[in-house]
Amino acid sequence: MRLDHYRACSWREKRQVLDVFWRRSRTAPPSMVAAAYEYGWWAVASLTVIAAELALVVAVLAMRASAWGWWVGAAEAANALALLWAMRRLRDVEAVARPDGGATLTRAG
Repeated sequence: MRLDHYRACSWREKRQVLDVFWRRSRTAPPSMVAAAYEYGWWAVASLTVIAAELALVVAVLAMRASAWGWWVGAAEAANALALLWAMRRLRDVEAVARPDGGATLTRAG
């Protein structure tokens, strides 16, 4: 997925796009929602790669019985929570970004 809408934004608009993606109950124009949708795929992909790398490090440290394994395991848990949140937000933004969706992001449920 390309980042055309996201790259076309100014620095201030990019901050707003991140706010639209990572937070709930935000209203946004359709261009911001489209940029947040594009950004969301990259966020999920990046967090997935980081999770895979941390899992490898945790496995190596566990085999060596290193005390650092606990710290990296905690980082892995925090990354997993961020990944789950990003996947949920991507689903919410995707529902709004569809042509039949509205132009506002609201809390579902």
